[in-house]
Order: sequence, then structure tokens, then C-alpha cells
Amino acid sequence: MGYDIVTMGPLLCEVMRKELDKPLDKPADFTGPYPSGDAAIMLNAAAKLGAKCAMIGVVGNDGFGRCVTDRLKEDGADCSMIRVHPDASTGVAFVCYYSDGSRNFLYHVHHAAPGMLTPDDVDLDKIRDAKWVHVSGFTMSTNQNSADAVYKMVKGVSKETKVCFDPNIRPEALSVEQIKALCQPVLERADIIFPSKGEAMMFTGLPTDDEGCRQWAAEGKIVVLKNGDAGCRIFSGDQVIDVPSFHVEEVDPTGAGDTFCGAFLTAMIEGKSLPECGRFANAAGAMSVRKQGPMEGAPSREELEAFLKEHEA
Repeated sequence: MGYDIVTMGPLLCEVMRKELDKPLDKPADFTGPYPSGDAAIMLNAAAKLGAKCAMIGVVGNDGFGRCVTDRLKEDGADCSMIRVHPDASTGVAFVCYYSDGSRNFLYHVHHAAPGMLTPDDVDLDKIRDAKWVHVSGFTMSTNQNSADAVYKMVKGVSKETKVCFDPNIRPEALSVEQIKALCQPVLERADIIFPSKGEAMMFTGLPTDDEGCRQWAAEGKIVVLKNGDAGCRIFSGDQVIDVPSFHVEEVDPTGAGDTFCGAFLTAMIEGKSLPECGRFANAAGAMSVRKQGPMEGAPSREELEAFLKEHEA
């Protein structure tokens, strides 16, 4: 029996400021480490909700590597394709938060274990029949070897395997034209796209995200525009479906969009309708921000169903 979802990408630990408005160039207290990495957060959320999931990536032989892999295993993900590099350190993300809601990240990724991912880490015999493979633009932008590993996965899986693409590109690292060229092979193969605000405009060159999403939908893709606390907007063919968010007290927004993606894919695998998928994913994303740490608030199936029941209209 094949996997429901396979993904690859940087496996990180996150270390964050305890207080607001403490920039990373000044002494102040941190808390952590918390397991992190955008694709890993997505996969962990899906595994915790019951999907059969597998992660491809590289960690160091250190405490941070065990921190993230232990969490994935604990929540039900297959980590047999995570390689432990003997001479590289596990990736780290330092983050500080500001009163205006903004964040500042400092990544140790490119020259750490996440940057050691290569196409050789992709075992097509193990993943060929997966129902879905998930690709993050952040993974692709790590370096050329990581992008080549993604291309190998996307081209090597069966024609029946569906491809999910979450752009999650850092425009400050690459030009728009570089980003478009890098992601084009995945965009062409993608069955569903999860853009955040501004990304559909950037990729399509159209004036608004709505127009960009409609263009992708006209090409036969399902597009789920993540609008944060405004919920999500789903584009499928000529349909546009707005799904409202759930209001909760926010503690840490990091990872909410990735948790959303994992829950949405899980719901699709279970055959839920698109509005049901949106509501299921909005609930998971909302629940995830109630605890500090990008994976800490991801709900179990029982917790999510109880939350949905509590918030029935």
C-alpha cells in the first residue's frame, strides 16, 4: 500500500524570542528548540490527522535532528527516507516577533544539513505510487541540488500521483524571473496550488491574486488562496468558493499555512467536498496558532472534530 502524501524539504529547529520587539542583533532571551520546516510542518499535520505520510530530507547527527525527527515519528510520519549526515548540523531558524505582527527570520539552511539534499535521496521505488507529492518553493530555492531532487520526484512518480505546490518563495533570495523559471516544471504538473497573498500575482504577472488564481483554475488546477485570518478562497473551474476562518486567540502564527495545507490534502484524500476541505483546513490552521512553536498546536483528529462541532453554525 502506497503513501497518501510524500514531501521533501529542510528539516529545521526553530528558536524564537520570548518577548516581542527584541531584534536578532541585540541580546535577549530565546525559547526552543521547536521542530520546524515548512514541508515538515505540513506533513506532521497530515500525519497527526491520520494520513499515511513520508518525509524525505537530511538532518545532522545532533539533538536538533532528533528533535524534529522524533516529533514526526511520534505523530505517525514515516522517517525512513530522512538521511542523517555525519558531518553537517541540522538546520536552524531563529525568529523574532514585533508588535505590528511582522516577523524576522534568520536561517541556517543552505550550508547546513538541509542544503545537503540531493536527487540520490529520492527513492522512486518507494514513492512512485503515492497519492500525492507535495512541493514547497522554499525547498526548491535552497540550492540547485534540492531543486533537482524535486524535479526527480515530480517526474518520477506515476501519472496517477497528484502534485501539490505551495509556492512559499522568499522573493528577497531570488528575482521574480528566477523564481518563475525554477518553479515552472512543478507548476505545469501541479494539480493543486496553495498560494499565499501576492504569490498568484507574482507568478502569473496579473494585477490581482484573484485574476492569477482564475487563470490557474482555467488551466484545470484547483487553487486555494490562503488569506490568513480571512479564511481561504477556492478556485475550481468557474467556481469560486469563499470559506470563512475561525477566530481564536493567536500565540504564534508560524506554520499555520503549512498546517492548513496538510489538513486540506488529508480532507481531499478522504473524499470531502471542496467547501468541506476548506472548513477542515481553516480549523486546523486556526488551532495551530494557539500554541508557541510551529508544530505544537497541530490538532489530532479528535481535537479537530471536537473544534468543528463546537463551531457549527
